[in-house]
Amino acid sequence: MDGELEVIRRITARVAPRGGVSVGIGDDAAVLDDGTVLALDMVVDGVHVRRSTHSPADIGHTALAVNISDVAAMGAAPVAAMVGLGLPPDIAADDVDAMYRAMEDLSRDHAMSIVGGDVSASPVLSLSVAIIGRAPQGIRPVLRSGARPGDVLVVTGPLGASAAGLICLDDPDAGGDERDALIAAHLRPQPQAAHGRHLAEAGATAMIDVSDGLLLDADRVGRASGLTAVIDLDAVPRVRGVDDVARAAGVDPALLACTGGEDYHLLAALPPEAGREPHLQVVGHIQAGTPGVRAMRAGRDVTPTRLGWEHHARGSASAEPPPQG
Repeated sequence: MDGELEVIRRITARVAPRGGVSVGIGDDAAVLDDGTVLALDMVVDGVHVRRSTHSPADIGHTALAVNISDVAAMGAAPVAAMVGLGLPPDIAADDVDAMYRAMEDLSRDHAMSIVGGDVSASPVLSLSVAIIGRAPQGIRPVLRSGARPGDVLVVTGPLGASAAGLICLDDPDAGGDERDALIAAHLRPQPQAAHGRHLAEAGATAMIDVSDGLLLDADRVGRASGLTAVIDLDAVPRVRGVDDVARAAGVDPALLACTGGEDYHLLAALPPEAGREPHLQVVGHIQAGTPGVRAMRAGRDVTPTRLGWEHHARGSASAEPPPQG
């Protein structure tokens, strides 16, 4: 089968938005004319999670969290979700209870509701969540396509914890004192809904959640905006412990943090004066040029071939090193 991005391109060529829809395929979420935001994401055992390492509660939490993150990337607040369950023969009723307890806990944290769904037999465990959100009054949802030359690129927190946590799950000796925190970051991603709304109100011109790796997601902003997203690898903040895990695995720490994915912080383009807030870290800028992304280090272009990972197969937490010399 083709990769995820090619499948999306093929689907997009065959469908078109009609009345009532202002944004269709191609962003973190669709947008209706009244500002309602709609998204759907799936979590599949062996692709996005592993039942051997993720508890049922971890899986339920993750399935809802990644959808809240898509809504957050539009600057919207989650309102309601529906859950489609694909249940394999060996799943226990207690496992389903644990998944829903975790989803309900996260729903309560974000003042939203689970309002329905569907259940079906399935060869593997899968959860498909459809979520509805709304942008703040008077604020239009933030798209990937609105970045402007001169904008700064900011992230809402340090990166790399999830990728390092995956390494720790596969290596019982990795992680040291930070091992438990890194694994927790991988098992229980935390969507940044409050940050998303704040960035929208602060004038973000483009935004995306960092789900597939900072470089790949910055590339999506650049391509959607018809501009170059320039990322300064040396400016990207990393979670404590990421560097030690990366070096022990023979991986460049900055590229692990920028390509590992599943951080679920937000990457936003902002006018320079709006990017100076203390909770935001400037990691690059937008400039005219070939649409896409450039990764820079000490003034040199070190853009790797692999920008991140696609969800059609379980990705590894490896990252190729930058050119040397």
